[in-house]
Amino acid sequence: MKIKSKWFYTEFKNDTQAVVLLAHGLNLHPQKMDQLASFFNKNKCDVLRIALGNNPNEWCDKFSDDVEAVVEHAHILERPLYFVGFSLGALVGIHYMAKHAHQEFTKAALFAPATHTKMYTRIPSLLFNFFPKGSLPSLNLVDYREREKTKLSEYRKMHELQKEIKYYQINIPTLLILNPKDELVASSQVALFAAHNKHSKVFNISNEDSPLSKKYHHLMIDENSLGHSAWKKILHNLTEHFSL
Repeated sequence: MKIKSKWFYTEFKNDTQAVVLLAHGLNLHPQKMDQLASFFNKNKCDVLRIALGNNPNEWCDKFSDDVEAVVEHAHILERPLYFVGFSLGALVGIHYMAKHAHQEFTKAALFAPATHTKMYTRIPSLLFNFFPKGSLPSLNLVDYREREKTKLSEYRKMHELQKEIKYYQINIPTLLILNPKDELVASSQVALFAAHNKHSKVFNISNEDSPLSKKYHHLMIDENSLGHSAWKKILHNLTEHFSL
């Protein structure tokens, strides 16, 4: 069954503080972002959780469609618009901002953004030249991944988006949440990328206390993947960053 984007409305109907667009990572089950959606709901924010799907040629269009929806909602409520993205979702979001000079996001939080990934992540993109319909087993944990395999075309699109934002400078207050042990994201390069924005803040986190039997350092989207203490620190940073 095709998963669709989903609205999460705060119960504080008459006191909504902001509207949030929430984007998931590559081959990640969109529902795994729901704990973050719940956090923003409790802090008086309406949230639209994106479902990008597995057709990379539709990612940017889907994102743009959902941006239109949240912009309209924010205008009706006369409230600020925020963006929160993880991994691929963060990359697609930054790509949108780079292509739309008059975009309306006023703040952002990026979890392990796939703007800069380690050299070996280019291998699947190169394999696409020889096996355009090929795929590789997902490295993500079984409970988190949407599919057992990730298409080579998805990796190719990810690297195309990375090239297109190479010279873009984020110009809104941005919180970057990174794990120095991330298997996929080149955290030091992401930090340098963000350094051009005087309003950016880098917060390093560890998932060593995660109760999961297998640690995947790139994964940092809920309490299970991070552990109780690290998750609380992230929520505290989000609360401060977005003035919730």
